[in-house]
Amino acid sequence: MISPEKRANFTDVLQFLRTITLLKLWNGFLLRFSYLISKNTGYFVHWGKPESLSIEPTNLCNLKCPECPSGNNTMQRARMFLSKEAFFNTIEQSYKHVTSLQLYFQGEPFLHPSIFDFIKFSHQHRIYTSTSTNGQFLTYDNCIKIIESGLHRLIISLDGITQEVYEKYRVGGSLETVISGIKTLVDLKKEKRSKTPYLVIQFVVFKTNEHQMESLKQLAKEWKVNALKFKSAQLEDFENGNELMPINNKYNRYRKDENGTFSLKRNPNFKCRRIWNGSVVSANNELLPCCFDKNASHSYGNLKKDSLSVLFRSQEANSFRKQVWMKNRQPEMCKNCTEGLKQTWF
Repeated sequence: MISPEKRANFTDVLQFLRTITLLKLWNGFLLRFSYLISKNTGYFVHWGKPESLSIEPTNLCNLKCPECPSGNNTMQRARMFLSKEAFFNTIEQSYKHVTSLQLYFQGEPFLHPSIFDFIKFSHQHRIYTSTSTNGQFLTYDNCIKIIESGLHRLIISLDGITQEVYEKYRVGGSLETVISGIKTLVDLKKEKRSKTPYLVIQFVVFKTNEHQMESLKQLAKEWKVNALKFKSAQLEDFENGNELMPINNKYNRYRKDENGTFSLKRNPNFKCRRIWNGSVVSANNELLPCCFDKNASHSYGNLKKDSLSVLFRSQEANSFRKQVWMKNRQPEMCKNCTEGLKQTWF
């Protein structure tokens, strides 16, 4: 007999495959083929359009997470909501080649008053759509809207199973609210016989919460969510160690070097694929290389002035890709990038 977890995984894969077209397959081939040519020959060519796209509904957040630039007020960008016009325009430009859309970057997506319109529009345009939330807005009414919107995947952050531990990172958040929302979503999916969204609990592992991981595994089974993912934490100040680094080395993305400082557990010879295959649209409509450009320091341009395809294949974009591939010229944001790590989700 197939387990509920495997059945849910199969259904999720099937949902994704239903969004694939021949044009998307061809675009994916062009991206990968040009990547291999550039990586193996040194002759730089970049073909194709973004197959993965992250769109930031808002960079505002209701929590004060200490390692998040939105929560700790270190973000240098203006706080705002993405306009409906900008979102619809981006989807209309990209739906023929984008295979996956992440409706999040910085901030809490469900703060945006039009988030359900965004999800529905993406679903109608045959794009596999996911979003990530801190779970503070999973009310009964919103859970119904999530299911009815056609959202394919929902990632819910839950970094502790007691309020005391949970709020050490999710400052200002209510654990009870998150758990109630998870249970409501599971019950409503069953009631409405809905296969979506695929529900993922994401637990970012810190020294403060790693002792609760085993207990959460049992709770996740009891709640009947589709998946539980343990994610290593991105720490802005890691070179000299950080009090949030977990003791269990498996869930620490940093290693201690011979000189006593820390660095990413990354293959030194990797060539970044993240900026090759995808891009990010910020709340003010800037096209960014990836989700590590949190302050929009390396924008390719604004979508109000040029199309997504033009900016993605522009001289500025290709120059930046070349820079990232050069070890001695990588921008500051690359020092903490997970690209090239064997795993970021365990």
